[in-house]
Amino acid sequence: MRTLFLRIFLSFWAAMVLVLATMGSLAWYRFNQVQSVNIDIEALANEASARLLVGGLPALHDWIEEAESRYQDRRIFIVDQSGQDIRKRELPPTYKRYAMRLRDAGFLGKDLVPSRRDDPLLLTPLFTDRDGKVYTVMISSPNWRNLLLAPDVRIVLLAFSLFISGLVSWWLARYVSKPVERLQSSARSLAAGNMEARAGEEFSRRRDELGVLARDFDAMADQVRTLVASKEGLLRAMSHELRSPLARLRVAAGLARRPSADIVKQLDRIELEAERLDTLIGQMLQLSHLRAIPALPSEPLDLTSLLSEVVEDARLEASAADKKVEWTPGQSLSVNGDHDLLRSAIENVLRNAVRFTKAGSAVLVTLFSERRGAVISIEDRGPGVPETELTRIFEPFYRVAEARDRDSGGTGLGLAITTRIVGLYGGEVHARNASEGGLRVEIRLPAIA
Repeated sequence: MRTLFLRIFLSFWAAMVLVLATMGSLAWYRFNQVQSVNIDIEALANEASARLLVGGLPALHDWIEEAESRYQDRRIFIVDQSGQDIRKRELPPTYKRYAMRLRDAGFLGKDLVPSRRDDPLLLTPLFTDRDGKVYTVMISSPNWRNLLLAPDVRIVLLAFSLFISGLVSWWLARYVSKPVERLQSSARSLAAGNMEARAGEEFSRRRDELGVLARDFDAMADQVRTLVASKEGLLRAMSHELRSPLARLRVAAGLARRPSADIVKQLDRIELEAERLDTLIGQMLQLSHLRAIPALPSEPLDLTSLLSEVVEDARLEASAADKKVEWTPGQSLSVNGDHDLLRSAIENVLRNAVRFTKAGSAVLVTLFSERRGAVISIEDRGPGVPETELTRIFEPFYRVAEARDRDSGGTGLGLAITTRIVGLYGGEVHARNASEGGLRVEIRLPAIA
């Protein structure tokens, strides 16, 4: 994947390569330009000789500066009898060795014999001053460092470097800041209440870190919109559900005020509705809390023992209504979870099954392992659920038969709480109609080996 780091690195690397390539090209151009200038070294020697004869060594020093200004990027050396430059500058190694050979051969002596001026050993012309001291002229080759330090070259390099760095910096700033500004604008819009605010497909299609950030932002916005819509729906459902017991409380209170009212009966009714209201509020708070937290406390639990506890409590409720709960403990299965929360999740399903199974029938509870998971199956002999509504029974406040559920004491929140608890522990809850009639609910949890 092309990352933002790689793009920034390659951009600066390419800019450096361009600058270096331009530097090399300019130096090569200047080198060829300097090399193409033909310098007549014999004419230079004659000029130096004439200046030396007229003005002596001071005049010769001035001539060297004039000659070097004419032939830029070249250095002109005048070597004396000792084999050193008269201006005390360091000779290049090759020139130094050549000057030593001339000195050792007697060319850089005094009163040079005219016949030796054309000696084949001579690569540079010789000339003498009034006293007969012999000198020679040497011209250096172009120096790369001097070429690059030339004023015109430095100006061109500076201008080109500024242009390339400015272009790369502008592109990077635009490449990075544009999606960041868009994300900033979308985040502010989302914070202001616009649930449709998104980073946009233009940026979410990018394959770098900013594209990942844009996709994560859009996913977050979708999740926030879903949560807000769910919360608003839950609040509407809560207000509707709370009105029903409150209305019944008002009716019971009104009936109790009549002169011929059965006070005890109405107080029992008020107490029953208050209990239902308390249960409803408690389940609302529990569901709201479960929706707000990303994880639950967890520890290894013996699921077989936990299920036995829940079944024993359910049997007491079932026996009062001429019903049974059939459960035979089998193999011991362990899961990670919280004892009270998992107990509540299983109890919600089992109590629903006991509530809706037919009188004289039994609720069948089984526990078995399947694909590294523990499966709790709770099957009743009730009326079942229409196939089209099997998935909706796990939604908050959803009832298949609303009047029957209210009469039986259901709040419509138990299965929603179960689904949330099991989901936070990495499990699933499914429901299907049993072949022999009734509803079968399966709770799957990851088992511990």
